[in-house]
Amino acid sequence: MGASAWDTETKRPIYVDLGVEGLPIGLAGGRYLCRACADPLILRGARPEAKVTPHFSHQEGGPCRLAEREAQIDADDQVVIQLSHQIRALPGITGCTLASPGDDPRDPIGLPPVVIAQCGDTAVVIERPGTLPSPQAVRRRILAVREHHAGAAHVWFLRRDPGQFGQLPSHKVRLSGRDVEHQRVAPTEQQLAILDAGGHVYWLDGKLVLVPYGSHAFRHPARPEQDWTAWPKWPRHKDPRDDWRISKPRPAPTADCWGLVPIALSSLTRTRAVFHPADAHKVMDELYAAQEGRHRWRDRRAREVYAERHAPPTPQPAAPIPTAEAPATEAETDQHTAPQLPQPADQHDAEAPPRGNVTPSVASSANLAPAFPPPPVAPPTIPPPPQLPPAPPAPRAPRQRRWVDTLRMLRRRRER
Repeated sequence: MGASAWDTETKRPIYVDLGVEGLPIGLAGGRYLCRACADPLILRGARPEAKVTPHFSHQEGGPCRLAEREAQIDADDQVVIQLSHQIRALPGITGCTLASPGDDPRDPIGLPPVVIAQCGDTAVVIERPGTLPSPQAVRRRILAVREHHAGAAHVWFLRRDPGQFGQLPSHKVRLSGRDVEHQRVAPTEQQLAILDAGGHVYWLDGKLVLVPYGSHAFRHPARPEQDWTAWPKWPRHKDPRDDWRISKPRPAPTADCWGLVPIALSSLTRTRAVFHPADAHKVMDELYAAQEGRHRWRDRRAREVYAERHAPPTPQPAAPIPTAEAPATEAETDQHTAPQLPQPADQHDAEAPPRGNVTPSVASSANLAPAFPPPPVAPPTIPPPPQLPPAPPAPRAPRQRRWVDTLRMLRRRRER
């Protein structure tokens, strides 16, 4: 029991869930064909008094000889029908129908029907395939859409393929002053064919739409007076010359991979009365601005590193030279000279020989005390000024020993 059939008159599929009112019952002259095996089908249960729900069946009453393909077609149709309900609920959508441009059960294209949405004065043809067929089948559908819906935007909502999404790691981008992870995918031949034909490739993940931009890897050229090696605080396993550029709003055919910007499905028709991923394009503009700033910073940093590593050594400050003191003048020298002690008046009398035969007594000679002052102390030595050769020490004053000689002379006289 099939849920759909191909209508040879309208050239589009018929879904019993969407209603079969007004359609002829039975074989209808071979009007209904199986979408899997292309055999004629019979419309049953369409009468009001029927005890079964409407359905299509083969003439023999048995299952389709390509049962697996029929089940896959029915599953893909349910996904498209659910998408049509989501598109119809978007703001600005005024009409939503299903069609299969370029398809034929006898020569199937391998794609489920498309959703044709009317948004203001523009039409959008939306694809929701389970898996993409061969590049030739994709080009065939693109040409059929151009023929039957000229001027309409052709949008492809793909499913997340774990094999495709697991090939490349995500990369970190800078948005609004914070780091954000963006997924990356390597485009397939079919996706590049869609892009080359002017179509739009998106991924639909629940209520999120992933919009691609192109990522082009390149290496900064090393210009004169730049140093790109071993930057301080730069990861050792990364080369600062390795960088990337963005191509937007559609990936360029020469892109190495595609980065994906997630946006809400409802935002596609929120800002304008057209089907347009404005939020994704705004993010791409911010990525471009961050790219230009990043390129300028790395170029400037390479020059700074070169200047730091080739700067002349900083000269060391010279030691201060002490100022030589002027030599002391004669007046200053006289001020520091020790004063001369006056000679006692009776010193000459004591040294003179006694008159006559006067013999001094022992007591007087014994109690004779020298009437002379102690020998003068040597004047203090003035330290030489710094950085000048030391001056010779001042000669010490000769020690006065006259009183000792006088005492000896008195002793000799006594002994006589």
